[in-house]
Amino acid sequence: MDIHNMQVQVDQTEYWDENILDFKTAFFGDEAYLYIYKDNEKCWEIRFLSCYEVTYKTDANRRSIPLVRDMNKPQLGYYGQNIEISNSDIQGFYRVDMDLSIMEIEVICKKIEVEEVDLRKISLPSMASKIVDFFKDK
Repeated sequence: MDIHNMQVQVDQTEYWDENILDFKTAFFGDEAYLYIYKDNEKCWEIRFLSCYEVTYKTDANRRSIPLVRDMNKPQLGYYGQNIEISNSDIQGFYRVDMDLSIMEIEVICKKIEVEEVDLRKISLPSMASKIVDFFKDK
């Protein structure tokens, strides 16, 4: 799939200013996953597969609460700002730059998949569950 079509798929999640539920890696960093809130029952899962490099920076050097897991909804600040897909310097790989407000991520991978998933079928940290519960109460 070409970069334009992948970017369109990512943009169709309407991630701008939306809550980011989690970012994690699996299989020794070969796969990375980004979870974006959609509604009380579903979220978007963006999968980065065959990863060559996954780097990120957080706000750990400037936040007043040491562990994100101890934060509540009003203290969390992970919102989608920009996700940009481009060609990597490595042939056959894509570069993805993500700005999630207080977290910046760069992924270099071979494949990107976007899917709407049922929140009940994925394992999210308790912090992400706080976000979902917050919106259920509204």
